[in-house]
Amino acid sequence: MSILMIFLGLYQFSEFMFCTSSDVDIWMRFGFIAYSTLPAIAMHATTTYLKIKLNIFWIYIVPVIFITLAFLTPNFVKNGECHSVFVTAQNTLFSFTEPIKLVGFSIYLLYYFGFILITCLLFIRAYFKEKNTKKQKVLLSLPLAIFLMSFPTFVLIILFPAFEVRFPSILCHFALLLAVTAFIGARYEHQLKDGKK
Repeated sequence: MSILMIFLGLYQFSEFMFCTSSDVDIWMRFGFIAYSTLPAIAMHATTTYLKIKLNIFWIYIVPVIFITLAFLTPNFVKNGECHSVFVTAQNTLFSFTEPIKLVGFSIYLLYYFGFILITCLLFIRAYFKEKNTKKQKVLLSLPLAIFLMSFPTFVLIILFPAFEVRFPSILCHFALLLAVTAFIGARYEHQLKDGKK
């Protein structure tokens, strides 16, 4: 979970540098790489914590492909603007008018939200199988954290469709709620381990 927090921090740092430095291209690529890795890190942490055997190749193959494309694409920045609260960032990897780029975007969305959903479902399944109420609190903390980060984001995007192009920026702003919930979950786990000693 700590690695997830680090990558969220790296994304926030990339936004700051994007708005304060002159090298927009590098920091937009850096930000894309940071938030594209988040679902894979969450899935990896989930399978490790729940002791589910899964080859990490299948966890990281999709983000690695998109990260490689982000490195190799010569004109990566399509549009980038800094606003008072959010950052608008569009890249040239995805497009709604070019079929290949639309397919790529669909695969990316399937990976991103599919991994988030699967991660939540794995923890919820483990929650219902667990008999220890303290352990249940730990298992419920990650789905709750993801919900607290995602729900306000989607509400904003539904209410204000113009925010769509700022999705990563909005999502990572609400990551503070994820961090707080993860901290509470880690505290429960620490208390659980202390109780077993």
